Amino acid sequence: MEAGSSGISVVEIPPRDQVIPVERESITAFIGPTPRGPVSMPVAVRSLEEFLQRFGVPGYLSRMELLLYQYFENGGTLAIVVRVCRVQRHKRISLPGPAGELVLEALNPGALEHLRATVDFEGIPPAERHRFNLVLHRCRSPQHPLVEEQESYPGVSVRPADADFIGDALGVSALVRLIGPAPTERPGRTIGADSMHPMRYIYSQGGGLSDTDNAPTDYDLIGSRDDSTGLFALEQVPWVDFVCLLPGASGTTLGPVALFAAERYCRERHAMLLIDPPAAWSDLDEAVRAQRERGFASPNALTYFPSLESPPHLSVAPGLSAAGAIAGRLCATGLAWDGPLQLTLGRGRPSIHIDEHEAHQLARLGVNTLVPPTPGRVELAGLVTMARSGGLSRSWNNLRRRRIFLFIANSLSRHTRWAAYEPGDPALWREVRSQCAAFLAALHAKRLLAGSSAREAFYVKCDADTHAGPAGSRPRLAFVVGVALQRPGDFVACRIIHTDEGCRVEEIGWQPGPALAMAG
Repeated sequence: MEAGSSGISVVEIPPRDQVIPVERESITAFIGPTPRGPVSMPVAVRSLEEFLQRFGVPGYLSRMELLLYQYFENGGTLAIVVRVCRVQRHKRISLPGPAGELVLEALNPGALEHLRATVDFEGIPPAERHRFNLVLHRCRSPQHPLVEEQESYPGVSVRPADADFIGDALGVSALVRLIGPAPTERPGRTIGADSMHPMRYIYSQGGGLSDTDNAPTDYDLIGSRDDSTGLFALEQVPWVDFVCLLPGASGTTLGPVALFAAERYCRERHAMLLIDPPAAWSDLDEAVRAQRERGFASPNALTYFPSLESPPHLSVAPGLSAAGAIAGRLCATGLAWDGPLQLTLGRGRPSIHIDEHEAHQLARLGVNTLVPPTPGRVELAGLVTMARSGGLSRSWNNLRRRRIFLFIANSLSRHTRWAAYEPGDPALWREVRSQCAAFLAALHAKRLLAGSSAREAFYVKCDADTHAGPAGSRPRLAFVVGVALQRPGDFVACRIIHTDEGCRVEEIGWQPGPALAMAG
């Protein structure tokens, strides 16, 4: 899976005859501030080195870097990083010339986005005074001028009518864009570009704000669906399993508005939201009291206690996050894992000690526990979601069962989308039933569903009944799926509905064995 960087996203629909895979790579999205890089663009990274190359700055240890370090150290293989800023102010490169300055603005905002440029006239006839060669560099910093990216634009023109006009040529640039009108004459040659003097560069300047002044708010983290910013930049990603939102300021936690908005989005995407414990949870009694009074509960959210102590050499606030380590280990262990998770946290360690009785008390409240079973190791105990309220959601306390259900819902909704563009008739319904049943049978063979037979493990219903409704309001495709996750013949079901606008999944709930009659 690759995340695009051109600003145009294409999400492919799996083809009609494709077998629904029972295994795929797990993905975690990390959304929050980074030292530099593209804003509100999902960027796929497979190592800490890739993250640092795109978003990092030498000598600047960011909280996002710590999360990604934990993630990859604990077995994560693919992360989607979305940088969020509060104010987007960009540095500029001003290239002086006899008729005025040619001004280039950095595409990526921030005080730590370091660019430089050179201009020369090599290979250009003396009479063509409107043409020049431009070379752009993206550097670690002026003090560490290691070139990370380079772009060359030979023979470009300052005349807007020319085919190689500089403003048009920079339309493909990943570094800069032209700001304002181009001067009537080309910019002057950069000192050293004629090989007579040591090479000098013109560096980007300005940006207005320092990096520490540009911490995003909760509203920036959530962003806008219409503009595909913040959390909604993930609309460009086909699937995501876990979502981590990094608050703008160190030592703070998400506010209630951001928390509810993020949870709602994760429900839409069949993903799990990883939530750090509030800074106010200083001890067990406070955590228990606050969680009992908390008005937030969700089967698509996961939290833990306590936070981590920050090692002395780190210049970050107390309450270091363990979300990266938890996400990495969950991605690495897969859906079949059903025991405590061993986490690698480096020099980080739980800020307080929680014994086994206290861990069970927290688990009943929907909170997992970081427990150091032996020196130098940390274990995530509980493996519960935050579905702690009464009614249907209480059935989703078990993290493993919820993850399996979300995987099923995501896979079926994506891989049956093709049928929404076909004429709805009994032949199509039979094909959909066959495709879904083959997928669920494969999951049953991997022992992810309960029951000794397929009939005890799942059912699929796609017929005239599931498409019933007033004329003009019927969906293009609708079917019901039930799966046994805990006991044979004890099903949790959902209705998958495809319309012209998209697909939605409606959870129906747990159903007893007689629901098998629905399968027909």
